[in-house]
Amino acid sequence: MNLILQMLIGWCVIAAIWLLVMPKDTRGKAWHYVHAAVPLIVLLVACGLSDGLLRDVLTVWATAGIFILLGLVATWAIGTALRNHGIMDVAYPLLPFGAACFMAYLFRANFTWWSGLLLAMAAAWSLRLAFQTYHDNIGEERQPYATWRKRGGNFWLWWSFFQIHVLQGVLIWIWSAPFAFAFGTPSPQMVWPAVLGVLVWLVGFLFQSFADLQLRRFKENPANRGGLLQTGVWSVMRQPNYFGEAVMWWGYFVFALANPYGFLTIVCPAYVTWFMGYGSAGRFKEMHMSRTRPDVWAAYVARTPRFFPWPRPAGK
Repeated sequence: MNLILQMLIGWCVIAAIWLLVMPKDTRGKAWHYVHAAVPLIVLLVACGLSDGLLRDVLTVWATAGIFILLGLVATWAIGTALRNHGIMDVAYPLLPFGAACFMAYLFRANFTWWSGLLLAMAAAWSLRLAFQTYHDNIGEERQPYATWRKRGGNFWLWWSFFQIHVLQGVLIWIWSAPFAFAFGTPSPQMVWPAVLGVLVWLVGFLFQSFADLQLRRFKENPANRGGLLQTGVWSVMRQPNYFGEAVMWWGYFVFALANPYGFLTIVCPAYVTWFMGYGSAGRFKEMHMSRTRPDVWAAYVARTPRFFPWPRPAGK
């Protein structure tokens, strides 16, 4: 039995358990169904391909999913022991980087300075964000995890594995596809994707880094308690840190374009952009701020773009 078929059978078992144990009152059930189905579809496509570059890339990408799954088991165990599943927010940037390193190793025959540059970019994003989220998630369990724990009752011990860790793990795995295609690019790799990819990535990295730095300094000042940061990059858009995150994944995608099949991964940065700006991440933040700071938030929304840095209207 080949590796792809083994992974297909294994994922069918995991997905079946995931969906069968899902509580009837789970919110956003569509998220669970879609994310359970995507790996199944990818593995079925890979099974139907003949030997070649595309099958090799999909096999490595799918194998990286096993690496991510093992990491999820560890984060769930730690989160359960600490009664704080915010640990998944720390694992979120570390797991894609770990998967990228794993895929680079599997494609080590193609490894050049080009691959090393991509790994360095992923490392800079991953370690900076993991350090930040570690400090943000130490101590008391944050929202929405604390609310989910109360709603889950005794069943939360097991459902938390799927609700938090596996669901986000599949999301991470989908987003990591550009790494597989980039590292799977046969040598010699073209220079232009590296140059353009770095420039795009750097814009996103700087946006996210400056946004997070300004937000941390704002929160550290007691005089700003209950206030709203509206200066610096936060005056340009309401979600500059999420915008920067999305732009970085477009940078990774540019590297993937060096692969003849790399264009297929456009769905990944597109998904990141939607997720960060208008899906779960952006939507949760908008709802939270409108609920906790309704007056000042409404005025801020009226004059500040949500996700893309459009100029402010005149006089605003």
